[in-house]
Amino acid sequence: MFYDLRRDPWKLDSGRRMVGTRFVVAQSAISLSFLLYLVLGFANSRRRTKNRTIVGLRNMTCKCNGDRLEQVQQPPFAYPQPGASIMEQLVPEITQHMLSYLDYQSLCNVSMTNSCMRRVANDDSIWKALFHKDFTVEQSCVMAPCGWKAHYAVTKAVLEVNRNFYKSFHAKSIKGMNRLWLHSDYVKCIHPNGECLSGYESIMEHWRTIFSWNQRFEFDLQDERVRVFGNVAWVTLKESINSSPDLIMTTNVFELHHGHWYMVHHHSSLQLEGGNFDFGPFVN
Repeated sequence: MFYDLRRDPWKLDSGRRMVGTRFVVAQSAISLSFLLYLVLGFANSRRRTKNRTIVGLRNMTCKCNGDRLEQVQQPPFAYPQPGASIMEQLVPEITQHMLSYLDYQSLCNVSMTNSCMRRVANDDSIWKALFHKDFTVEQSCVMAPCGWKAHYAVTKAVLEVNRNFYKSFHAKSIKGMNRLWLHSDYVKCIHPNGECLSGYESIMEHWRTIFSWNQRFEFDLQDERVRVFGNVAWVTLKESINSSPDLIMTTNVFELHHGHWYMVHHHSSLQLEGGNFDFGPFVN
Protein backbone atom coordinates (compact mmCIF):
# COMPACT_ATOMS: atom_id res chain seq x y z
CA MET A 1 0.00 0.00 0.00
CA PHE A 2 1.42 3.34 -0.95
CA TYR A 3 2.27 5.45 2.05
CA ASP A 4 1.37 9.10 1.79
CA LEU A 5 3.90 11.31 3.56
CA ARG A 6 1.45 14.17 3.58
CA ARG A 7 -0.58 12.32 6.24
CA ASP A 8 2.56 12.26 8.56
CA PRO A 9 4.11 15.76 8.81
CA TRP A 10 6.89 14.65 11.18
CA LYS A 11 8.26 12.05 8.76
CA LEU A 12 7.92 14.52 5.95
CA ASP A 13 10.10 17.06 7.79
CA SER A 14 12.60 14.34 8.70
CA GLY A 15 12.92 13.30 5.08
CA ARG A 16 13.40 16.86 3.97
CA ARG A 17 16.12 17.39 6.61
CA MET A 18 17.91 14.20 5.50
CA VAL A 19 17.86 15.28 1.85
CA GLY A 20 19.10 18.74 2.82
CA THR A 21 21.95 17.26 4.91
CA ARG A 22 23.05 15.02 2.06
CA PHE A 23 23.03 17.99 -0.30
CA VAL A 24 25.17 20.06 2.08
CA VAL A 25 27.67 17.17 2.52
CA ALA A 26 27.91 16.66 -1.24
CA GLN A 27 28.39 20.37 -1.81
CA SER A 28 31.12 20.51 0.86
CA ALA A 29 32.92 17.52 -0.68
CA ILE A 30 32.84 19.15 -4.08
CA SER A 31 34.17 22.42 -2.66
CA LEU A 32 36.94 20.61 -0.75
CA SER A 33 37.97 18.64 -3.82
CA PHE A 34 38.11 21.79 -5.89
CA LEU A 35 40.17 23.56 -3.22
CA LEU A 36 42.58 20.58 -3.01
CA TYR A 37 42.91 20.64 -6.80
CA LEU A 38 43.83 24.31 -6.71
CA VAL A 39 46.42 23.79 -3.93
CA LEU A 40 48.08 20.86 -5.70
CA GLY A 41 48.11 22.73 -8.98
CA PHE A 42 49.72 25.77 -7.35
CA ALA A 43 52.33 23.57 -5.61
CA ASN A 44 53.19 21.81 -8.86
CA SER A 45 53.44 25.15 -10.62
CA ARG A 46 55.85 26.47 -7.96
CA ARG A 47 57.90 23.27 -8.14
CA ARG A 48 58.18 23.52 -11.92
CA THR A 49 59.13 27.18 -11.62
CA LYS A 50 61.79 26.39 -9.01
CA ASN A 51 63.23 23.58 -11.13
CA ARG A 52 63.34 25.81 -14.17
CA THR A 53 65.09 28.49 -12.10
CA ILE A 54 67.72 26.02 -10.83
CA VAL A 55 68.32 24.62 -14.29
CA GLY A 56 68.55 28.12 -15.66
CA LEU A 57 71.11 29.16 -13.03
CA ARG A 58 73.13 26.02 -13.63
CA ASN A 59 73.06 25.68 -17.39
CA MET A 60 71.97 28.98 -18.89
CA THR A 61 74.34 31.44 -17.20
CA CYS A 62 76.48 33.02 -19.89
CA LYS A 63 79.19 35.61 -20.18
CA CYS A 64 79.30 37.88 -23.13
CA ASN A 65 82.65 38.09 -24.87
CA GLY A 66 82.25 40.13 -28.03
CA ASP A 67 79.87 38.26 -30.35
CA ARG A 68 80.48 34.93 -28.61
CA LEU A 69 78.57 33.58 -25.61
CA GLU A 70 80.64 31.51 -23.22
CA GLN A 71 78.62 29.10 -21.14
CA VAL A 72 79.53 29.01 -17.47
CA GLN A 73 78.60 26.05 -15.31
CA GLN A 74 77.10 26.96 -11.95
CA PRO A 75 77.11 24.52 -9.05
CA PRO A 76 73.62 23.16 -8.38
CA PHE A 77 71.92 24.39 -5.26
CA ALA A 78 71.91 21.64 -2.64
CA TYR A 79 68.71 21.29 -0.65
CA PRO A 80 68.81 19.44 2.68
CA GLN A 81 67.72 15.88 2.13
CA PRO A 82 65.11 14.41 4.49
CA GLY A 83 66.67 12.05 7.02
CA ALA A 84 70.19 13.47 6.49
CA SER A 85 72.68 13.14 9.33
CA ILE A 86 73.97 16.10 11.33
CA MET A 87 77.26 16.04 9.42
CA GLU A 88 75.43 16.22 6.09
CA GLN A 89 73.40 19.25 7.22
CA LEU A 90 76.46 21.29 8.17
CA VAL A 91 77.90 24.00 5.95
CA PRO A 92 80.54 22.36 3.67
CA GLU A 93 83.29 24.65 4.96
CA ILE A 94 82.65 23.54 8.56
CA THR A 95 82.61 19.87 7.56
CA GLN A 96 85.90 20.27 5.67
CA HIS A 97 87.50 21.95 8.69
CA MET A 98 86.39 19.09 10.94
CA LEU A 99 87.67 16.44 8.54
CA SER A 100 91.05 18.17 8.30
CA TYR A 101 91.88 16.81 11.78
CA LEU A 102 91.54 13.17 10.65
CA ASP A 103 94.41 10.94 9.61
CA TYR A 104 94.77 9.06 6.33
CA GLN A 105 92.88 5.91 7.34
CA SER A 106 90.06 7.75 9.11
CA LEU A 107 89.53 10.06 6.15
CA CYS A 108 89.29 7.08 3.80
CA ASN A 109 86.74 5.45 6.13
CA VAL A 110 84.62 8.62 6.17
CA SER A 111 84.63 8.78 2.36
CA MET A 112 83.07 5.29 2.22
CA THR A 113 80.00 6.15 4.35
CA ASN A 114 77.82 7.73 1.65
CA SER A 115 78.00 9.87 -1.46
CA CYS A 116 77.67 13.17 0.42
CA MET A 117 80.56 12.46 2.80
CA ARG A 118 82.63 11.03 -0.05
CA ARG A 119 82.26 14.30 -1.94
CA VAL A 120 83.40 16.31 1.09
CA ALA A 121 86.18 13.91 2.14
CA ASN A 122 87.68 13.96 -1.37
CA ASP A 123 88.13 17.73 -1.31
CA ASP A 124 91.63 18.66 -2.50
CA SER A 125 92.26 21.21 0.25
CA ILE A 126 91.85 18.52 2.95
CA TRP A 127 94.32 16.16 1.27
CA LYS A 128 96.79 18.96 0.62
CA ALA A 129 96.83 19.89 4.30
CA LEU A 130 97.19 16.23 5.28
CA PHE A 131 100.05 15.79 2.79
CA HIS A 132 101.98 18.71 4.25
CA LYS A 133 101.33 17.48 7.78
CA ASP A 134 102.51 13.90 7.12
CA PHE A 135 105.32 14.55 4.60
CA THR A 136 106.81 17.86 5.86
CA VAL A 137 106.05 21.35 4.60
CA GLU A 138 109.22 21.73 2.54
CA GLN A 139 107.20 20.54 -0.46
CA SER A 140 104.90 23.56 -0.47
CA CYS A 141 105.79 24.27 -4.12
CA VAL A 142 104.92 20.75 -5.26
CA MET A 143 102.10 20.54 -7.79
CA ALA A 144 99.65 17.63 -7.82
CA PRO A 145 98.42 17.26 -11.42
CA CYS A 146 96.21 14.28 -10.55
CA GLY A 147 94.87 15.78 -7.32
CA TRP A 148 96.25 15.80 -3.79
CA LYS A 149 94.52 12.59 -2.75
CA ALA A 150 96.22 10.64 -5.54
CA HIS A 151 99.54 12.38 -4.83
CA TYR A 152 99.23 11.50 -1.14
CA ALA A 153 98.55 7.84 -1.98
CA VAL A 154 101.58 7.65 -4.32
CA THR A 155 103.86 9.30 -1.78
CA LYS A 156 102.67 6.95 0.94
CA ALA A 157 103.28 3.95 -1.36
CA VAL A 158 106.88 5.08 -2.00
CA LEU A 159 107.48 5.53 1.73
CA GLU A 160 106.10 2.04 2.36
CA VAL A 161 108.45 0.51 -0.23
CA ASN A 162 111.37 2.36 1.35
CA ARG A 163 110.51 0.93 4.77
CA ASN A 164 110.17 -2.55 3.28
CA PHE A 165 113.79 -2.20 2.17
CA TYR A 166 114.88 -1.84 5.80
CA LYS A 167 112.55 -4.60 6.93
CA SER A 168 114.22 -6.95 4.43
CA PHE A 169 117.61 -5.67 5.59
CA HIS A 170 116.70 -6.38 9.22
CA ALA A 171 115.33 -9.86 8.37
CA LYS A 172 118.34 -10.66 6.12
CA SER A 173 115.86 -11.60 3.39
CA ILE A 174 117.31 -12.12 -0.08
CA LYS A 175 113.78 -12.74 -1.39
CA GLY A 176 112.72 -9.37 -0.03
CA MET A 177 115.64 -7.64 -1.71
CA ASN A 178 114.90 -9.51 -4.92
CA ARG A 179 111.36 -8.12 -4.95
CA LEU A 180 112.48 -4.56 -4.11
CA TRP A 181 115.34 -4.02 -6.56
CA LEU A 182 114.76 -3.46 -10.26
CA HIS A 183 116.21 -6.27 -12.38
CA SER A 184 118.39 -4.05 -14.54
CA ASP A 185 122.05 -3.39 -15.21
CA TYR A 186 121.91 0.35 -14.37
CA VAL A 187 120.88 0.05 -10.70
CA LYS A 188 123.49 1.27 -8.21
CA CYS A 189 124.30 0.59 -4.55
CA ILE A 190 126.89 2.66 -2.67
CA HIS A 191 127.71 1.71 0.94
CA PRO A 192 129.32 3.99 3.57
CA ASN A 193 132.80 2.62 2.83
CA GLY A 194 132.58 4.12 -0.67
CA GLU A 195 132.23 0.88 -2.62
CA CYS A 196 129.97 1.30 -5.65
CA LEU A 197 128.12 -1.75 -6.92
CA SER A 198 126.50 -1.63 -10.36
CA GLY A 199 123.97 -4.04 -11.84
CA TYR A 200 121.31 -6.21 -10.25
CA GLU A 201 123.36 -9.43 -10.06
CA SER A 202 126.36 -7.71 -8.45
CA ILE A 203 124.15 -6.03 -5.86
CA MET A 204 122.34 -9.26 -4.95
CA GLU A 205 125.63 -11.09 -4.55
CA HIS A 206 126.83 -8.41 -2.15
CA TRP A 207 123.62 -8.66 -0.08
CA ARG A 208 124.13 -12.43 0.20
CA THR A 209 127.60 -11.80 1.58
CA ILE A 210 126.39 -9.26 4.16
CA PHE A 211 123.46 -11.44 5.27
CA SER A 212 125.79 -14.43 5.80
CA TRP A 213 127.61 -12.62 8.61
CA ASN A 214 126.65 -13.30 12.20
CA GLN A 215 125.50 -9.79 12.95
CA ARG A 216 122.17 -8.21 13.68
CA PHE A 217 120.80 -5.16 11.86
CA GLU A 218 118.52 -2.91 13.91
CA PHE A 219 117.57 0.33 12.16
CA ASP A 220 116.31 3.57 13.60
CA LEU A 221 115.07 5.75 10.73
CA GLN A 222 114.92 9.50 11.23
CA ASP A 223 113.87 12.53 9.22
CA GLU A 224 112.32 10.58 6.29
CA ARG A 225 111.46 12.89 3.41
CA VAL A 226 109.79 11.74 0.20
CA ARG A 227 109.56 13.43 -3.17
CA VAL A 228 107.64 12.04 -6.14
CA PHE A 229 108.07 13.40 -9.65
CA GLY A 230 106.28 11.44 -12.34
CA ASN A 231 107.64 7.88 -12.49
CA VAL A 232 110.65 8.67 -10.29
CA ALA A 233 110.74 9.12 -6.52
CA TRP A 234 113.47 9.54 -3.94
CA VAL A 235 113.67 9.34 -0.16
CA THR A 236 116.27 11.05 2.01
CA LEU A 237 116.72 9.99 5.62
CA LYS A 238 119.14 9.36 8.46
CA GLU A 239 119.93 5.82 9.61
CA SER A 240 121.15 4.66 12.97
CA ILE A 241 122.32 1.02 12.96
CA ASN A 242 122.27 -0.99 16.20
CA SER A 243 121.77 2.16 18.30
CA SER A 244 125.02 3.67 17.08
CA PRO A 245 125.42 7.41 17.79
CA ASP A 246 126.91 7.86 14.30
CA LEU A 247 124.17 8.70 11.81
CA ILE A 248 124.29 7.58 8.18
CA MET A 249 122.91 9.93 5.54
CA THR A 250 121.00 7.93 2.93
CA THR A 251 119.31 8.57 -0.40
CA ASN A 252 117.10 5.90 -1.96
CA VAL A 253 115.79 6.33 -5.51
CA PHE A 254 112.80 4.43 -6.94
CA GLU A 255 111.25 4.03 -10.37
CA LEU A 256 107.68 3.07 -11.27
CA HIS A 257 107.41 0.04 -13.56
CA HIS A 258 104.13 -1.75 -14.36
CA GLY A 259 102.36 -0.21 -11.39
CA HIS A 260 105.08 -1.08 -8.83
CA TRP A 261 107.88 0.98 -7.29
CA TYR A 262 111.36 -0.56 -7.52
CA MET A 263 114.63 0.59 -5.98
CA VAL A 264 117.22 1.66 -8.53
CA HIS A 265 119.71 3.51 -6.34
CA HIS A 266 120.88 3.26 -2.72
CA HIS A 267 123.56 5.66 -1.50
CA SER A 268 124.59 5.89 2.15
CA SER A 269 127.45 7.85 3.73
CA LEU A 270 128.42 8.75 7.27
CA GLN A 271 127.47 12.16 8.57
CA LEU A 272 130.74 14.07 8.97
CA GLU A 273 130.58 15.85 12.33
CA GLY A 274 133.93 14.75 13.71
CA GLY A 275 134.82 11.68 15.75
CA ASN A 276 135.88 8.15 14.93
CA PHE A 277 133.49 6.31 12.66
CA ASP A 278 132.99 2.61 12.52
CA PHE A 279 132.02 1.38 9.05
CA GLY A 280 130.85 -1.88 10.63
CA PRO A 281 129.62 -4.59 8.26
CA PHE A 282 130.27 -2.53 5.13
CA VAL A 283 134.08 -2.85 5.30
CA ASN A 284 135.59 -5.43 2.97
